[in-house]
Amino acid sequence: MHLWFEGKFGEAYEPLTCTDDAPARFVAPAFALGVRLEKDDAISIVALFGLQDVFDMVIRPNPTRSLARGWDRVIANARGRWPEITVIEPA
Repeated sequence: MHLWFEGKFGEAYEPLTCTDDAPARFVAPAFALGVRLEKDDAISIVALFGLQDVFDMVIRPNPTRSLARGWDRVIANARGRWPEITVIEPA
């Protein structure tokens, strides 16, 4: 990610130390999820911000990072797929 992210999205992206670190950088808590099938067929879920926004179909800015440069594009894309979402705009 850190090799191509800035060229595509216009923001620097420091190298990750592991895949579980990535969701903290996502533009919205509802997107900040990771699901992994383990060797023993167990499923591991990484949900730094919890799952409530996913279940409630709410998209809000990630409180731990600056507003994504493409926020308006992200929201337009999400509304095109899920018109029933609720968007909490940045303050």
